[in-house]
Amino acid sequence: MENNSEKTLQSLVDEPAQVKEIMNDPTKGLDFYKKLPVKQKQYLLLAAAAGLVGYSIYLGKKG
Repeated sequence: MENNSEKTLQSLVDEPAQVKEIMNDPTKGLDFYKKLPVKQKQYLLLAAAAGLVGYSIYLGKKG
């Protein structure tokens, strides 16, 4: 993640090595998140919330 010029969610798709770095060192993930534009932060939080809701529904039906 040496190239700090562009931090977007698209850059994660274009460079999967960044995902590996974030998984290995969560502080890099927080740094990446802080550098995202506000709109992309909102998209990311919405996706996380939808994932949690879906997972809770799955667990509710399973139990």
